[in-house]
Amino acid sequence: MKSSLRAMPVLMGSSMVLSAVAGQALAQDVTTIEEVVVVGYRAQNAQAIQARRQDERIADYLAADDIGSQPDYNISDAIRRLPGVQTVFDEDEGKFVAIRGLNPSYTLGAFDGATLATSERSNRQLNMEAIPSGAIRQVVVTKSRTPDVDGNAIGGTLNLITRSPFDARGFYLAGTASGGISSDTVVPGEGFGRDYDDAPNWRLDATMSQRFGSSGEFGVLFGLNYLQRNRDQERLLPQQVQPSISATPTPVGTPAAAGSQTDLLWSTYPNTIERLGGILKLEWEPMTGLRAGVSFVHYVQNDNELRHSQRLRNGTGGSASFVRFNDFPLDKPTTVGQVFIDWTPDEDQTLAFRASYSEAQFLEPSNQLQFNLTGPAATFDVALQGRVPVATNLDPRLSNPASYTLASNAFTPYEDDSDEYVREVALDYGRNTERGDTGFGVGLGAKFREIVRDNDSTTWSWVYTGAPLTLDRFAIRTDYRPPFANFNQIFIDFDAFNTFFNANSASFTGGRNENRQADWRFDEDVTAVYGLVRHAGSRHTLILGGRYEDTATSVERNRTQGTVQSRVTREGQYDHFLPSITFLYDITDALRLRAGASRAVGRPNPSQLASGETVNQTTGAVNRGNPDLLAREGDSYEASLEYYMPGNAGVISVGVFRKEIKNEIVTRLTIAGGPNGEDVTQPVNATVAEVQGLELNAVINNLPLPGWLSNFGVSANASFIDGSFDTGGARGTVDVLQGQADRLANVAIFYEQGPFRARAAYAYVGEAFTNVSATDVTGVTDRYDAAIGTLDLQARYTINDNFELIGEVRNATNEEKINYTGNDIYRDVSFYGRQFWIGTTFKF
Repeated sequence: MKSSLRAMPVLMGSSMVLSAVAGQALAQDVTTIEEVVVVGYRAQNAQAIQARRQDERIADYLAADDIGSQPDYNISDAIRRLPGVQTVFDEDEGKFVAIRGLNPSYTLGAFDGATLATSERSNRQLNMEAIPSGAIRQVVVTKSRTPDVDGNAIGGTLNLITRSPFDARGFYLAGTASGGISSDTVVPGEGFGRDYDDAPNWRLDATMSQRFGSSGEFGVLFGLNYLQRNRDQERLLPQQVQPSISATPTPVGTPAAAGSQTDLLWSTYPNTIERLGGILKLEWEPMTGLRAGVSFVHYVQNDNELRHSQRLRNGTGGSASFVRFNDFPLDKPTTVGQVFIDWTPDEDQTLAFRASYSEAQFLEPSNQLQFNLTGPAATFDVALQGRVPVATNLDPRLSNPASYTLASNAFTPYEDDSDEYVREVALDYGRNTERGDTGFGVGLGAKFREIVRDNDSTTWSWVYTGAPLTLDRFAIRTDYRPPFANFNQIFIDFDAFNTFFNANSASFTGGRNENRQADWRFDEDVTAVYGLVRHAGSRHTLILGGRYEDTATSVERNRTQGTVQSRVTREGQYDHFLPSITFLYDITDALRLRAGASRAVGRPNPSQLASGETVNQTTGAVNRGNPDLLAREGDSYEASLEYYMPGNAGVISVGVFRKEIKNEIVTRLTIAGGPNGEDVTQPVNATVAEVQGLELNAVINNLPLPGWLSNFGVSANASFIDGSFDTGGARGTVDVLQGQADRLANVAIFYEQGPFRARAAYAYVGEAFTNVSATDVTGVTDRYDAAIGTLDLQARYTINDNFELIGEVRNATNEEKINYTGNDIYRDVSFYGRQFWIGTTFKF
C-alpha cells in the first residue's frame, strides 16, 4: 500500500484529537442559522431563494421540507425539480444526476462537503438511490466553478447538506411515518427469496437532536430512515423486428409472417426495495467562531428482484425461444465518516480543516436458469399495434412447458462485487472572503484525495449430464398475460429446481470460473492546491484565481493469452491548471447579473483505465483498457440575470451557458500497429463535444389574483439544451449528446390556506438518446428514450402544532417508460403503475 494511504489513519486520528468532540462537517455552501423553522411551501421557497441570493456563484437550492414535500423516494428524484438538472432513472425512480446535459460522470457529488464513494461497477456516476430525501436539510447544485471547488466538475457539483444539532436551540424531534400501496401488482411474485407475492409499502424518517452543556456548547443528532417498497414491473423488449411489416404506426396493423429473426422478449419483475440508514453527529462549539465535530453516516439499499422472462423468436432451431429465470438480490451500502474544525480567529480570517472517509459496495449474487424450446423454429405472425410489434397465431409449443428443455450450460450463477474507498483531507484558509466582506480578500487551500476501486466477478457454469429435463417439472402455471401478448407467460419455479440441483449435484458438471476481464483494481491519487483573490463592493463581487491538480493513477489487471494468465500493473500521470473567474453585480437592489468562466476536468471511468487485457492467439490483436488515458478538459461559460421579489417571495431568472470539451473518450477505437505490430483496441482521447443551453426559472409564492385565489403559488422552470459530439467513427459529428434530453421542464402549483395545503408537481424530460452509433450514418440503430411527463400529487392537513396528515400519489397519470430505435419501433416499454401513500408528519 502506498505511504499516502498508510498516512491517512494518522491524519484522521490527529484531526479527531484536535476536534475533541464532534459535530457536523460543515460545507462551504451552508449559511449558519441559529434555528431552522420551515413550514409550508412558501416558507420553503423563500428559504431556497434566500440561499441562492446569498451565494456568489451560479447555483440552485432545495430546502429541507421542499425535498420531503413531494413523494420523492431519494435525492436523485428530488433534484430533478431544479432548472437544468436531469435525473437518470433506473426503472421507476431516480439513480444518477446530470447537470446541463452532460453525462452523470461529469457531476461531482459530496456529502457535507466530503466526496462520496459510489456503488457502481465501472463508471464514476454517483449512485444516490439509497439516500432518502428526508435525510437532507439542503441540496446545493453549483453550476459555476470557483478555485476552491474540486476540478472534476465539468457538469457541476452537488452537495448534500445534513441537519446540525445547532440548527435548534434545544431538543428537536421531527419525521414522517407513512404506508402505501402500489397499483401494479399483477405479476406473480412468490418464489425464491420471496415468501409472499405483494405487500404494503412503508416509509419512516425521523431526526432527533439535543444541545447540552452549561451553555449549550455540545450538540448531538441522530437520524434514522427506513423504506420498504413492493411493486411489479411489466416489460416488453422487442429485440428485433424484421421489415416484413410496416414501421408506419397504425391502430392495428395487418398480421404477416414474422421475419426469420423477429425476436420478442417479455420480462416481468416482482421486486422488493428495502432501504435502511442512519446518521450520528456530535458537535462542539466552545466559543463563538470555533466549531468542531465528527459524523458517521450509513445507508444501504437491498433489492430482491425476481426476473421472469419468455422470448419468442423465429430463428434457426427452436432453441432461439426460451423461458428464463434470474434473481437480483442487490446489496448497495454507502458509508461516510468525517471530522472537521471550523475556526474564525477574528472577523477577517477563517480556517477550515476536514478529513473524511467514504466507502460503497455493489454486490450482486445472481442465479440464471434457462429452458430452451426444442424442435424446429417457432412460427408466429406479427403486426404493429401503434408502434408495438404484437405476435399472433403462435405455435402452440410456445405455451407448453413440456416443449422446453434445460439447455446445456444453462444454469449459470454469478457474483459481481465492486468496492470503492475514498479518503480525503482538505485545508482552507480565507482572509476577508466571507459573504458580506468588502474590499480585497485572498483564499488558499489544499486537498488530497485517494480513490480505490476493486472490481471482482465470478461465474459458475453447470451442465446437466442426466436425461433431458423438461420445464413441466419446474413450471408455475399462471393466468398472467404480459403486456401486448396473446399468451399466458410461463414462470420457472426456481425453488423446485434448486432442490433438484442440490439433491442431484453428482449429475451436474462444471464449477467456478473467475471472470478475469472483470477482475481489476484501480487507484487514483489527486493532490490539489488553489489560490483566489476576491474583491467586493456595495454592488459587486469578483472572484479570480486558479487551481492546480496533479493526478496519479495505478491499475492492476489481468492479461489473458490463450490459457496463460498473468497480472499486469500500469501507472499513469497528468496534471492541470484550472483558472476561473466569477462576477456578480447588483444592477438594482432587486436585479442581479452573474457571469462566470472556468476550466474543469472529467476524469476517465475506472473501467476505461483498468479493464483486463486479452490477446488473440491467432492474430495477436489486443483488447484492453488504457491506463494512459487523460482527463477530459472542459471550458465553461455562463451568465444569468435574476430578479428577486421583496421578502424573498419569488424570483424570476434567465440563464445561458456553453461548455466546450476536448479529449472526449471513444471507448472502442482500433489503433493499427501496436508495439509489436499487432492491432490494439482500447479507449482513447480522440474527440470533442460541446453543449449550450438556456434556463428559465420563476417562483411566485402568491399569484396576483383576487380573494382566495391569491393563496395559489407557482414554481416553474424550463431548460433548452443543444449539444453535439464527434463519434470518432465514420458517422462523424452528431448534433446530440448521449443521454442528453433536449428539453427539461417542471411546474408545481401549490395552495395554502389555514391548516390545509396541497401541491401538484409535473416533471417533463424530453427525448434523450441512450445510444448513438459511430458507424451507422442512417441513425436507424440509435436508441433513445421517449419524452415523458410525470405528475405527483400531495395534500397536507395540520392537526395541531405537532402533527400533520399527509397523502401522496406518485405517477398519478400512470406514465410508462419507452425506448425507441431510429425507425420509431418500440424496443423497450415498461409499466410501473402508481404509488399511493398516506401518513403523518410529526415535530416536537
